[in-house]
Amino acid sequence: MKKQLSIYTSILLLAGTMMTSCKKLIEIDAPADQLVTSSVFLDTLTADAALTGMYSRAANPNPGTDIGTATSMFNSMSADETYCYIYNFYDDFTNNALTPQIYYVDALWGTLYNNIFTANSVITGLSNSSLPETYKTRCTAEAKFMRALSYFYLVNEFGAAPLVMSTDVHNTTRQPRDSANVVYDQIEKDLTEAQQALPATLDLYGGKRIRATTWAANALLARVYLYRGKWQQAETMATTVINNPGLFRLKEDLSQVFLANSEEGIMQFVNGITSSWLANNFVPFAASPTPKFVIKDGLYTAFETSDKRKDSWIGIKTYGGVDYPYPAKYRYMSGVGAVEYMQVLRLSEQYLIRAEARMRLQKFNEAAADINIIRARAGLSKTTATDAPSLTTAIEHERRTEFFCEWGQRWLDLKRWPGTANTSVTRADEVLSALKGNMWQATDVFYPIPQSQINANLNLSQNPGY
Repeated sequence: MKKQLSIYTSILLLAGTMMTSCKKLIEIDAPADQLVTSSVFLDTLTADAALTGMYSRAANPNPGTDIGTATSMFNSMSADETYCYIYNFYDDFTNNALTPQIYYVDALWGTLYNNIFTANSVITGLSNSSLPETYKTRCTAEAKFMRALSYFYLVNEFGAAPLVMSTDVHNTTRQPRDSANVVYDQIEKDLTEAQQALPATLDLYGGKRIRATTWAANALLARVYLYRGKWQQAETMATTVINNPGLFRLKEDLSQVFLANSEEGIMQFVNGITSSWLANNFVPFAASPTPKFVIKDGLYTAFETSDKRKDSWIGIKTYGGVDYPYPAKYRYMSGVGAVEYMQVLRLSEQYLIRAEARMRLQKFNEAAADINIIRARAGLSKTTATDAPSLTTAIEHERRTEFFCEWGQRWLDLKRWPGTANTSVTRADEVLSALKGNMWQATDVFYPIPQSQINANLNLSQNPGY
């Protein structure tokens, strides 16, 4: 992981050169085995530079090196949502034929661990600094939130992963993989501690939803509880977020859901360019005959006829008399200003988290009521589901049509759900073996551990199937 450390150091130093207020940061000759030392945090400006560097890397506009774009693009191909029409170098995702040498997988792993190392360094550096305690407490909570978010995607994309909690490279580069449960325990711990110290309003962030708050920690914790089968905790935490109408509400106009500072957004990331990077990848340019990424027939036909999401969030490009549907949640291309921010967590997910938790708790009427809130916003009639099997189907349908091509939600859902016909396999096995035939193997639910990382750390084991 030394390569990852050098990448982070370069980014952090570059960020420092762009901000004269951070001059002290780039003057420090830090030891080679430390990302950030306590000497960096001489004032709040230098500490903020380290924090904002972590946010910007998570939203860095480059597929494979930022979390949102990588999961939205790559996971959509790994699942049953899209295929790349133009470039064959993405075929390995569509065909589930990844190898440990694939650059994009290596880049995703590296970005996630870069953020984790940065978070660890911020936490350690602040604890040793003389900055005000209230400031240190809040910034430490932000770092814990970002560490939890990074570990959430590590454990869901790669399975078991080293739980790195220090900045001592000599130890961390020899760590073996920890079980998913061990990693999840730390995620819960980080989020539980963060929610108590993060701001409960947007005042510190100028009214913008671009940094972690108590509500962002609650929303991610609700998702973590759901994924771990902690149904009561998931219901309670989602309800906590839903019951804050002063900050969050569903946008009735679907074209406004993904705009900057949309009230549906619990947390958003700001791209490093003056447009939406997902729009640049998903939406075809006027001169392009076809989209880069085309929505698969199964997803396109899954939308009900009167579903407003189909009209608002899917575009059509016609070429040679053939219609090619493409994801159009983000529409603004380069040069139009920061009109859209990437939605990391949004309110509609909390309703469907609560619906699924309530269904598992056999609160069938309450689960249906949550589903109907999302369906009503989409212009659809109430669900007819009344029991566990029918509600399971209804929840899968709504999650598929609500969160398609969005942070890998469909890919992660398919992997965590048991099969409907055979509970001894995953829903991914049922859906993707039927769709992809021999290209799909049960072991494809996790991406390979990058070979470069195994070469650097001989204690890292490879995932089965690779």
